[in-house]
Amino acid sequence: MKPGIFCVTIFLVILGCSTNEFQYKGEKQEVKSKQGEIYILGINKVDSTLLEKLRTNLEKIFGQKIKVSLISWDLEFAYNPERKQYYSSAILEKLRNAGSEAGERVLGLVDIDLYVPDLNFVFGEADVVEKIAVISTKRLRQEYYGLPKDEQLLLDRTLKESVHELGHTYGLGHCPDKSCVMYFSNSLQDTDFKSSSFCESCKSKLMLAIRSES
Repeated sequence: MKPGIFCVTIFLVILGCSTNEFQYKGEKQEVKSKQGEIYILGINKVDSTLLEKLRTNLEKIFGQKIKVSLISWDLEFAYNPERKQYYSSAILEKLRNAGSEAGERVLGLVDIDLYVPDLNFVFGEADVVEKIAVISTKRLRQEYYGLPKDEQLLLDRTLKESVHELGHTYGLGHCPDKSCVMYFSNSLQDTDFKSSSFCESCKSKLMLAIRSES
């Protein structure tokens, strides 16, 4: 995608995902965590420094224990050669299976271009019921648009995407406040404009959800 070209950014919240289009192969990898923790899985080529900074920021925002792991998965099961993209719902399904014995939440972080049918791409996708989400840093990088690398901007965007998708796993919907992290982004510009924080209304809902789970 080139700068200046309008793109639609969709953050999907689904009650159940099907992987009829793709099936993954390989052994199940268990992810073990404790009640109340959020588990971040850096899948394949994910910068460990980015993950550590993300962990620190997420702990401050959610007030929850964040655990991070780097794992290696063959994601060819999700690859669509016609689109040259990876089906995010298929990856979400594998995360669901891998995280079946995990703690409260599992967030997968990948650096590949994600999509779902009928949409050009997605930055992330979340399963409200299973409390599992996946996000991609691919289109969050300045280099993707032919611009100079900006590590701080990448961290800011990745943090917002992570908070947004995790917010959905706590039952939060999209917010009309453009500065709230739960605002529905129609473009990367919307993501850059909003903050990584919840508005007062969304924060209250989040706190209520956290208390109800404790």
